[in-house]
Amino acid sequence: MSSSVGTGANLDEVVADDSVATDTPSTDGKKLMAGGAALGVAMIIANAGNYLLNVFLGRWLTPAEFADANLMVTIMLLVTAIAISLQLIAARFAGINAVAADRAATDALAGWLERRALVAGTIVAVVLIGGASFWREFFNSASAWPFVILGIGMPFYLVQAVGRGVLQGHLTFRPLAATFIVEMVVRVATGIGLVALGFGVGGATVGLTASFFAVWIHVRLLIGRRRPEPMTAQAVSVLVSYVGPVAVLLFGQIVINNGDVLIAKRFLDPDTAGVYAAIALVGRAVFFLSWSVATTLFPAAARRDELGQSSHGLLYGGLGIVALMGAGFVAGAALLGGIVLGRVFGPEYAEVSGPLARYAFATSLFAMANLIVTHHLSMGRLREALVLLAGSGIQTTLLFLGRDDIDSLIEAQVGAMAILLAAVGVSHAIGARRTGPAGHAENHEAVREKATT
Repeated sequence: MSSSVGTGANLDEVVADDSVATDTPSTDGKKLMAGGAALGVAMIIANAGNYLLNVFLGRWLTPAEFADANLMVTIMLLVTAIAISLQLIAARFAGINAVAADRAATDALAGWLERRALVAGTIVAVVLIGGASFWREFFNSASAWPFVILGIGMPFYLVQAVGRGVLQGHLTFRPLAATFIVEMVVRVATGIGLVALGFGVGGATVGLTASFFAVWIHVRLLIGRRRPEPMTAQAVSVLVSYVGPVAVLLFGQIVINNGDVLIAKRFLDPDTAGVYAAIALVGRAVFFLSWSVATTLFPAAARRDELGQSSHGLLYGGLGIVALMGAGFVAGAALLGGIVLGRVFGPEYAEVSGPLARYAFATSLFAMANLIVTHHLSMGRLREALVLLAGSGIQTTLLFLGRDDIDSLIEAQVGAMAILLAAVGVSHAIGARRTGPAGHAENHEAVREKATT
């Protein structure tokens, strides 16, 4: 486990298949659009499978059992913040190393990150497994075993994130997309099969853990294994300095994506809070689907920045795609949202088309703001991430003021996300005006000099 996630012979073949050489054509629009489309389709399929699993669990489990199963998913989503951090860090520096065709540096990076991921995963596992009885009582769960089962999978879950980051950094989007399909298929098939056989929440949790193990194996087969040289002190320093901006972005994302549901759960009556949770569950799909665009843009922007080239064109194209996705989802929610939710979850959800469409609009605004922030983060710029973090504070304040009913909460969401997108857009425009092509190249040379001294 502590050996590196390198870019071995198997990845060499993948890179050749995807034509991701280290020259600039690998970041042209057509190439990225094709890769992003493959990744987007994979994420749509993966999300559809996960929704199918949620519907199945809601139908087959009692409400108390479903709450316990959903708790396992919530814990996984909290740990996902660590996983995405590892993936983004690996993606950025693997992409930069690819520009210089420095495969050894990527091997060293991946090995260093994988060892830290293993340590972090082990700590999470110890907390879940060692404290299983405590967590069972704290969350009023029926059994401690789901915490143990989930804990077993944590090291595999975090280590595979490094490998996914290497694939992302090398712009090998089709293999990266396949990892999401594998994860979903194993999770859904195992979870549904075991629940149908009568294993309940434990069976659903086994499905989660099995998917972690399966995607870990798949990623390792894709990228191969090498024995990396140790990272230099300077390389470690540059990498560690990048952890802060990534953490700021992900903390802001967690607050924005989950704060409204928590406030609804706290202040609305249980039935109304349940309806709001269903609206949020579906409405946030816009954000998760748009993540395929951010995943595609991130390493390409990092490569262009390393070459001293502007990546604003990539950003504007990505924003256009996310805007179209959001518009389509909003229209679909307005026309069919209530009908679909009413048939899937029950008649009490049949009148939510309007609120769902407005929620999807708010999420679309957030997805566009997040894309701008991610673009700047790929080049190591912190300001936009700080703006997003401030936006999460504004959102929380507005939600608290509008906590009386579903419509007020959604209006607060729309207002907060509109403010956030405007602020992030202004920050981007100021930065773009200050740098320009010449300033961008000069800044790139200064960063390169600092990294090599």
